[in-house]
Amino acid sequence: MYVGTPDRILLLSPAMAVWIPPNAQHWLRFGSENVMRYVDVSRDEAERLGSTCRVFAMTPLLGALFRATMPDGLTARTTRHISALYALLRLEIQSAQDVPLSLVMPQDKRIRGFAEAALDDPGNIRSVNAWLSDAPASRKTIERLFISETGMPPSRWLRHARVFHAVSLLASGQKVTTVALDMGYESTSAFSYMFRQTLGVSPREFVAKPAFATL
Repeated sequence: MYVGTPDRILLLSPAMAVWIPPNAQHWLRFGSENVMRYVDVSRDEAERLGSTCRVFAMTPLLGALFRATMPDGLTARTTRHISALYALLRLEIQSAQDVPLSLVMPQDKRIRGFAEAALDDPGNIRSVNAWLSDAPASRKTIERLFISETGMPPSRWLRHARVFHAVSLLASGQKVTTVALDMGYESTSAFSYMFRQTLGVSPREFVAKPAFATL
């Protein structure tokens, strides 16, 4: 599942949660198997939780608090009890470990479309040259734009986009071999090598402990 803002894409897996401040422009992209659970907070509480979107690890306590603060979980509780639950939930969100699974989106129109296409279907891009073949500028200019706007050259940005898509598929329960083929890799080992180079863990290790991977 992705959460997009004007300048950044944030990736969520079942072991993560996301804070979205009030009035933050954003969009969601999720699969048919995804289930969302969310909690609304007041303006006063929102000010304490920060003004920027962030992804953080979903601990067992946080998960229990999310479930306890669902509407059907509040009916049998007193006002004092409900206030205590929300106060604890806020404190747990504030102290939760950030998981920096995010990717900066370029703003320059000469490369924005290429970035969006890569996020939509990175497995259909066979090479960086093929991806950027229709760019309305020289390859040197495109390289410079990507680095200045995202901090990465196109090749590395595309690799991260592939990993984003792969993590989303793995989190939905797809097998590593299937995901490797969907990403355009001829072998699972080549895909696993790319995945480890980017996240520092293998695909299977990430599925087992997704909250500890970073981009």
